[in-house]
Amino acid sequence: MYQKFTLFSAACFITFFAAAQTIKPAAAPAGKRVYNFTTINPGLQYVFIENKPSTQRPQEGDDVMMHMIALCNNRIMYNSGQLNKGQPGAFSLTKPAFKGDIMEALVLMTPGDSIICMVDAQSMFEYSKKKMPDYIKPGDKIQYNIRLVSIIPKEQLQKEREAAMQKALQEQQPVQNADDESLKAYFSNRNINPIKTASGLYYSIQHEGSGPLAKAGDMITMNYRGTLLDGTVFDSNLDSAFMHVQPLSFVLGTGRVIKGWEEGIGYLKPGSKAFFYIPSALAYGSRSRPGNAANPKGIPANSVLIFDVELVAAKPNN
Repeated sequence: MYQKFTLFSAACFITFFAAAQTIKPAAAPAGKRVYNFTTINPGLQYVFIENKPSTQRPQEGDDVMMHMIALCNNRIMYNSGQLNKGQPGAFSLTKPAFKGDIMEALVLMTPGDSIICMVDAQSMFEYSKKKMPDYIKPGDKIQYNIRLVSIIPKEQLQKEREAAMQKALQEQQPVQNADDESLKAYFSNRNINPIKTASGLYYSIQHEGSGPLAKAGDMITMNYRGTLLDGTVFDSNLDSAFMHVQPLSFVLGTGRVIKGWEEGIGYLKPGSKAFFYIPSALAYGSRSRPGNAANPKGIPANSVLIFDVELVAAKPNN
């Protein structure tokens, strides 16, 4: 799961599919502006609405803060403003995952720029291996309206992670002991016998996949469902209520997900299904995570997290 709870995203970046909202078409004004789109590939076109003069462009591994709305056939599929109470969302910039991935357009932007991207819907759904909803047909385009607010360089992100890790290690020992006792009670009440690692992570494999184990540097694709010890579901890419039903993709070993995931995925082969029982020190530690409409509770500070995961794919990131 991504370090920033607003994501996930971050990720494969294409995080949408809230319950779609029908939009009443507005009457076209006289002299409606005609946009001249630039074609990057058969699945992606873009046009700048506002192009600020700057040399600071995002690179792979950076985080970008931006506003984004995705629409198709008069339905809102994603709205970062609704998720973040009007504030820009934080997203991780990764390599394009398919022809049409808007990552190819994002690297052309600088802070203050606004852009419209048109993505071939069928290409996106073929990549995600999800069935297109009835209101989307082959040949339809998904429109992304994006405004880039700021860029957080990957070097800064790494320093922040390292500083946070050191602080957490100093503060978390008493909490780690309490977490382990809570997990042992949880297992005892449910007759669960997971494997414990040296870090304090517990895991159990429900279905063994095939091929080599996932390793650092692999492009990972995951399905997941996360719960608290009390059963509260706080995030899932399998439930449209959380507004991102695409598999989550990221490069393992780059700090894009919580430490419990970084370690746990390394025990899995592609196709594996497993449970991760993650003490708070390997999750978000003393940091709480905000809630949303699907989970008003959010993730309280020092929460033990349980993830039901599927490793869909682990491929060399060449």
